[in-house]
Amino acid sequence: MAYDFYWISGSPNAWRTMLTLEYKGIAYNSHRLDPSKGEHKSDAYLAINPRGKVPALHTGTTAIHESIAIIAMLEQAHPEKPLFGETADQAGLVWQRIFETINYTRDPVEDGIVRPLFQGYAQTDRVDIHENAKIARQSLQWIEDTLAQTPYLAGETLSAADICAITTLKVLERAGQRPDAIELGLNLHDIPKHFPAIGRWFARMEQMPGWDAALPPHWKGQ
Repeated sequence: MAYDFYWISGSPNAWRTMLTLEYKGIAYNSHRLDPSKGEHKSDAYLAINPRGKVPALHTGTTAIHESIAIIAMLEQAHPEKPLFGETADQAGLVWQRIFETINYTRDPVEDGIVRPLFQGYAQTDRVDIHENAKIARQSLQWIEDTLAQTPYLAGETLSAADICAITTLKVLERAGQRPDAIELGLNLHDIPKHFPAIGRWFARMEQMPGWDAALPPHWKGQ
């Protein structure tokens, strides 16, 4: 039986979960929610995820939310094409990189840059967008330094660490290419130019199985 997957186009958390489903070739029923209609706050969806956020995955017996928890569950249920390594040391490094991304990159990128730009308050006194851009660029440096040594964040092979990081960085790239971001001089519109190892990693990740299928539809005009 296929899983039921609930998501919103453009959500980095939902995107990383869909990338995992597609990469592993796992069958699922797609339920795209429309936030403009409040579908993620509907009674039907709140019965699946009381927090009213995406993603959520219903296994037929259990509803699971929080993207990394879903990815870990899928790895356990579908160990083919492993994303958490094949040894204890490899698993430890993958988890380390995931938490480094969450703790040191996601928050300054998503809270400090992406949301202010997309929600229209980047030029208000609610945020110091230039200081946040500086912090975001600094937070990218550890990823650049890591990828200068190995092709993927946890070594020689693609892992859950890469899937968790790529969505945050690609959303940052898209935000940085907005006309208002360029006008503000945030210097985030050409990440590969300033972080060449990340640029090469972008190219590798865009060739992974399932990339095109999981790309947010509204980015493709769908």
